[in-house]
Amino acid sequence: MEKTIKLLATLRDLTGKKTITVPFEDGQTVRKLLNDLTTLEPALQHEIINSDGELTGLVHILVHGRNIQWLQGLDTPIREQDILTFLPPSAGG
Repeated sequence: MEKTIKLLATLRDLTGKKTITVPFEDGQTVRKLLNDLTTLEPALQHEIINSDGELTGLVHILVHGRNIQWLQGLDTPIREQDILTFLPPSAGG
């Protein structure tokens, strides 16, 4: 099975893609998905994960519209029906 991830803003610029499709098994964690994603798109590695294997804070990861920091973080399970969105923080006024 595969999961399609929506990329927005600078992430889209880094990859040249609006979406990326990665291998997926129902119930796997965000951490596993990120490992697969950064293998396919190495340009995203330093934007998403730091050297300690934790989120850099440069990207918000939403699972079905909810930020994983309010769920189980990188250990948040992903289901087949979940929509994943990777969103760099933005500011403005």
